[in-house]
Amino acid sequence: MEQQAMLPEWESELIDEAITSAEKRLQDDESKARKRAVQLAREQAYHRLAVEIDRPAKHTVGPGQLSFFPVDPTLFDVKD
Repeated sequence: MEQQAMLPEWESELIDEAITSAEKRLQDDESKARKRAVQLAREQAYHRLAVEIDRPAKHTVGPGQLSFFPVDPTLFDVKD
């Protein structure tokens, strides 16, 4: 900061403006990256859902894992 105090006013303003501009670009880039990450996660989820609907897995799901096609009968599925 001491060196910046010795600079002419226009030069200090130029440096401050460059720093502000760089910080703004960084915030914009981070925002775009977050939005893109969410979009990619959505696309992956849609793809996985489509594959599961098209070709249900032959293996059983793990405990606590959701399933699109439950194999265990529920109370209402049991035939009397």
